Amino acid sequence: MLFSKRILVVLDSGPQSRNALHRALLIAERMVCDLELIWVGKSTPWSGIEADMDALAKTEIRFTQEVVTDDLIDAVCKRWKQDHFALLVKGCDPRHSSRKLLAPRDWKLLRNTPCPVLLVKHDHHWAHGRILAAVNTTTHNPALRANNQGILMLAGFIARALDVPLHAVIATPPAMQGAEPEMQSQVLIDQRAQRCAEKVLSDMNLTVDQLHIGEGPPEHWIPNVSKEIDASLVVIGTHARRGMSAALLGNTAERILDRLNTDILVLRAGLSEPLKPLIKEVDTAVS
Repeated sequence: MLFSKRILVVLDSGPQSRNALHRALLIAERMVCDLELIWVGKSTPWSGIEADMDALAKTEIRFTQEVVTDDLIDAVCKRWKQDHFALLVKGCDPRHSSRKLLAPRDWKLLRNTPCPVLLVKHDHHWAHGRILAAVNTTTHNPALRANNQGILMLAGFIARALDVPLHAVIATPPAMQGAEPEMQSQVLIDQRAQRCAEKVLSDMNLTVDQLHIGEGPPEHWIPNVSKEIDASLVVIGTHARRGMSAALLGNTAERILDRLNTDILVLRAGLSEPLKPLIKEVDTAVS
């Protein structure tokens, strides 16, 4: 198994650190796994969360603590080489600007962390909302198809574990004159997306409570649907684009961060197959 049953939790003086710690604890209790807590930044280590650390010590969850003085990305990569943790949890930074020369820290984590990344934005219990999987089922790219399956697999696992509704959202491109006939009508485009989604779900033996298919860039359509259904978690994929293309274009998962008011679980392309054994093990244990 590539991934261990350990969760790496990144804490700092940011406003969402307490929520990130609470969310990681809830997941650890459900998965019966250990926590690795790392403190980053120049402020006094563990400041502002002392009471939470005391409460954690009284639980049965095993955890370790470490203060990181290196660059966060370097520290995460070093920890990964030592122990292939199954999930990284961090409080989502308040704002992310694509106009800066250097990418925001959260964007760097999404591009470089070789495991799913959960960015926490609130303290609402997931059991009180809906799980929303954001996919692109019309793609012909094999890697992206596999990523879609991974997103649905993760979202479905979480929805089953919490006994909450699972929704899926698909953003379709606008109709274009002069394109292939099925791309000249928005109705035909949406119908194709519907058929492709139903095929993927059937192949995975997975059922969703509702499919939300609509025209528009993903960074607009997905947040609109998330708000409409009051989602508590959005599961989305990323290509982990780097270099000049990342500087100019970014990734959908990155551009969408500031538009969502939910927690965001991001799955990098290529991680679906390695995650299957762990999800199967945990799914069996909690069912």
